[in-house]
Amino acid sequence: MFSLQQLVRATFNGGSDLSRLLRHMSGVTSGTTTTLCTTAATKHSSQAKLGDNGSHGSPSHTDGCSHGESESDLESAHGQNLSAQQFVRRILQQRSQDIQRHIHTQSAKEPTRAKSTQQNQQQQTSTKFAMSSLAAEPLQSQKQDEITASTGGDVENPGLGASCHDVASASASAGKKPCFSTGLGEILQFMELIGNLKHTKRTGWVLRDVNDCESISGHMYRMSMLTFLLDGSEGLNQIRCMELALVHDLAESLVGDITPFCGVSKDEKRAMEFKAMEDICKLIEPRGKRIMELFEEYEHGQTAESKFVKDLDRLDMVMQAFEYEKRDNCLLKHQEFFDSTEGKFNHPFVKKLVNEIYEQRDVLAKANGATPPPAIEVPNMDRPSKVANGHDGSS
Repeated sequence: MFSLQQLVRATFNGGSDLSRLLRHMSGVTSGTTTTLCTTAATKHSSQAKLGDNGSHGSPSHTDGCSHGESESDLESAHGQNLSAQQFVRRILQQRSQDIQRHIHTQSAKEPTRAKSTQQNQQQQTSTKFAMSSLAAEPLQSQKQDEITASTGGDVENPGLGASCHDVASASASAGKKPCFSTGLGEILQFMELIGNLKHTKRTGWVLRDVNDCESISGHMYRMSMLTFLLDGSEGLNQIRCMELALVHDLAESLVGDITPFCGVSKDEKRAMEFKAMEDICKLIEPRGKRIMELFEEYEHGQTAESKFVKDLDRLDMVMQAFEYEKRDNCLLKHQEFFDSTEGKFNHPFVKKLVNEIYEQRDVLAKANGATPPPAIEVPNMDRPSKVANGHDGSS
């Protein structure tokens, strides 16, 4: 007796296996064939009864053969006085056709089931958050087919089959910000301004005749890297802190690094830097708006993230001063940079780092018998000055 599993395997492997199975059955003795016929008929009858009793109107066989079809097959076989071998062959052929229909039906259902699963996942994740705080607000997900139809390309990779203008138009109609409202020339100008920061030396070191001193972008880079020290337990947004560090001195690409020794008051410095930031951000609208928001947040210094980044600004300066003292063998020479930040650190972890710098500096200074130079009076930037950018303000 061949099981249904053997029939299924023969059907899956193609007609050759099924033919061999039939040929094998043809060689069975008449007595065995008669027994097989009787067993198959009995099985058909029992399955038909089971379908009547337990199927509640459903097909009685998993392969799609109904109770009515089974009875009609048996009646037709007896009515035509078919031999046992012919009857078995007909049963096997019918089972093969039913299995093929079942396989075809399951294959047709798979794409529909996959599409339904994808739609459920999209509904469950209708609100998505970007990795960067540039999109700190939730972004409402949009229908894949609508954007694909409007752009004519890949949504995840808009460069494939759709131009930036096409994606911008589709995004604008869907409520999203377009790529850029400025031209490529303005973007290149923005890149050039950022490049100025790579070559502009920090004024404080230049005034103290420090050789091979750091650039503004080098200062901002280490500040940004220091944000990786956050482990989440501080309650601070690490990505936001990183962005604040990258943006906080961006205006210096136009106005330069203004220090208290430049003869510019705080109000004048503030006005110059805000005007510079407006000009810079216009070059990459609408993305520039977000950069301007970050710059304003840092300048106002009200959020926990902006206060932490201000601590990083001072930390990097004293660390740099200590490095120059060690490199140039002039321990305690840059004491003024330590004095200007004394008592201004707020974050507990940053305070620990500053204390460690002080301890190492004191140990080296005592070991080498170094003494600090005379204190340098730092001009007060809170008072309005008559001199701004080297020009007399009264003229």
